[in-house]
Amino acid sequence: MASMASRVPSWVERMLIPTLESKIRTIVAEELAKYGKTVDVRFEAVDARFEGVSAKLEALNSEMDARFDAVDERLDSLEARLDVVKEIAEIKARLNVIEKQRGISE
Repeated sequence: MASMASRVPSWVERMLIPTLESKIRTIVAEELAKYGKTVDVRFEAVDARFEGVSAKLEALNSEMDARFDAVDERLDSLEARLDVVKEIAEIKARLNVIEKQRGISE
């Protein structure tokens, strides 16, 4: 092998090496371009999935906000009712005191 290499004329070496190097660079560039396209397609698919998940989370967030608003409204209503119940209890307590003072029994 070594003896064969020494027999290759230098002008052949000067012509072949740049040509081979150019072809190799072209092949590598083409393969990298294919790989880049494949990676781009996969990233686009992942992006689409994330957008879908993001949309679902936004919808869920809106639904939860609506439910929390409804619960807040119910709590406000209950607080108002509790105030009325508290006032009625106070009135009953006062009435019981007045009835005991006047000797009225149930």
